[in-house]
This record gives sequence, structure tokens and C-alpha cells, in this order.
Amino acid sequence: MDDLVSGFSRKFKWKGGKTINPKTNTPYEAIIGQENFAEIWWLEEALKAAKKVARIKKNRGTATGFMISEDLFMTNHHVFGEKEDTYSAKIQFDFKANKDGSANKPDEWVCDAANLFKSNKSLDYAIVRLKPQSGLKPGQKWGYFDLSAEPHLIDNQHVNIIQYPAGRRQEIVFRDNQLMAIEPTVIQYLTDTDYGSSGSPVLDDHFNLIAIHSRRVEDPNAKGSWYRNQGYRISAIYGEIMEYLDHGLANGSIP
Repeated sequence: MDDLVSGFSRKFKWKGGKTINPKTNTPYEAIIGQENFAEIWWLEEALKAAKKVARIKKNRGTATGFMISEDLFMTNHHVFGEKEDTYSAKIQFDFKANKDGSANKPDEWVCDAANLFKSNKSLDYAIVRLKPQSGLKPGQKWGYFDLSAEPHLIDNQHVNIIQYPAGRRQEIVFRDNQLMAIEPTVIQYLTDTDYGSSGSPVLDDHFNLIAIHSRRVEDPNAKGSWYRNQGYRISAIYGEIMEYLDHGLANGSIP
């Protein structure tokens, strides 16, 4: 083994912090295209964020949503447009694949729309209270996103989406995912989605919540071709719901 290490060490040398080929005096390594390094905390934060995201199982179809307080859950208006849409829905946390291909048994909760419900078609969001279980609220168990401050957004930054595409077990899209357009109420991005991804959280590379995914966008230059996805910015929604994030809110539906 010592001979092997010694022989390998003669093939390169350190120079100015780089690994150099002594024959050509050039570095062995290179960054190919866009730099894709990420520190390990990124993976840790992704896993924390994933716990806050749930699959919505309805009588017809599935969608995605996420916790925004200890007991308030957010998804799209086109998922929960009316209180009645929530009645048969199951909110399933921790529905994911294991390394061996098996699936976790999801942790199921139900909505309490009679207690609190609000839905806005123009910003395509809905919030609903979830019923506690054994005195425990879902956000106390799985965590929730902070909506109070949207990070600064810049063109071409990465955005990540944790989702249940096509009703499958939980997945994340985290590369080839540039932010392409920033408007006062919406953003557009290249991040992949599928049916069932509606209501997913759109997250920056620090896993701050920046938008709720809504739909695909048609290419204005190619009818019938989809070239971006779109979500509504949390900063546009927050002003409408901030007062309802108070845990001391009295029971009652939101007008």
C-alpha cells in the first residue's frame, strides 16, 4: 500500500492551492459550466424543509401543500377553492421513499375548514386550519415555514421545489432551476413540476419560502409549448393572511 501511495504521489503536486500535472504544469481539476458546489448544510436544510410539506389526497387526484404556522396549512385555490373541497381531503406528512424502495406510512391529518378557511383565486392560494391530534398540532410535530420576510430575489438564482409530482412519494427538484422572471406578484422559473405539484413551496437555496407553485406557462412564441413554471410570491400573499397567523386568533372562518 505504501508503494502504491508513493507511486501515485509522484503523478501530481500542489501548487498555489491547485493539484498540478508536473508534465504539463496545468491543473487536474476544472469547473465545467455553472459552478454546482454546495456545502453539506444545504442537504440538512432541505430535509428540515421537507418535513413541513405534505401530500393532499382527495377523492379525485392529489396535490401538495405546506405548513405556515402550528396549525395553518397552505395550498392553491385551484386545489381548495371552497370549504367543501377540504372535507374529504387527507393531509399526509412524511410520505416518502426509503433507500430500499419501500414507502413510509404517511402521517395523516384532516382539515377543520369550519374553524378557519380562506381562499383567493387571484393569487391562487388557500389556507385552512388542521385539526390537532391528541393535543398536538401538526406544525408542532413537523414544523412550518416563516412567511414574515421574503429574501431578496435576483434573476437566474436557483429555486428548489419540494413536491409530490403525480401523487408520487415526496421528491425535490434542485438543479436546472433558474429564476427567469420576477414580477410584483409572481415569479417564473425552470424548475420541473408535474400534476400533483400544485401548492408546492418554492424555496431559495437557503430554503426560505419565496412562492407557492401554481401552474405551467405557455411559450408566447410557440403555442402549445410550455417553457416555464409560475408561482405566486409569498410577499404578495402575506399581507392578506398575516393577522391569521396569530395563534391566539379566535375561532371562525375568514371573510
